Amino acid sequence: MSDFENVKKNLIETNEKNYGKEIREEYGDEVYEATNDILSGLTEEKWLNSEKLRVQVEAMLKELTPDGDPKGDKAQQMAKLHGEWARTFWAEGTYSPEAHLALVKMYTEDERFTAYYEAIVKGGAQFLYESVKEYVNL
Repeated sequence: MSDFENVKKNLIETNEKNYGKEIREEYGDEVYEATNDILSGLTEEKWLNSEKLRVQVEAMLKELTPDGDPKGDKAQQMAKLHGEWARTFWAEGTYSPEAHLALVKMYTEDERFTAYYEAIVKGGAQFLYESVKEYVNL
């Protein structure tokens, strides 16, 4: 097994351990298994691209959150990049503005995700939410 295959295997196992029961209860086995299928099928190139996007979004979030405008051009570019990152892990054709907004809304409502973004920059989850809300025009 290649190093990259081990990365994917470990990611799936970690997700199962940390979130499997919760996701199955909330969204059902079919959605959970579809997500695992997407992760299993990722190419190394697509994974590296998603990591590049994640790093870009986090750097922009850190730069923009303290004094930035979530409706500004840079924040809208960040929101667009976040959507590109999210599409990596969603089945083809399942992206929608509503789904994107629901994802980032969860970042403000679930303390685990809020803590992740707060570790990047104070107010990061809320700023990302406001940026995406403007980006998707909802």
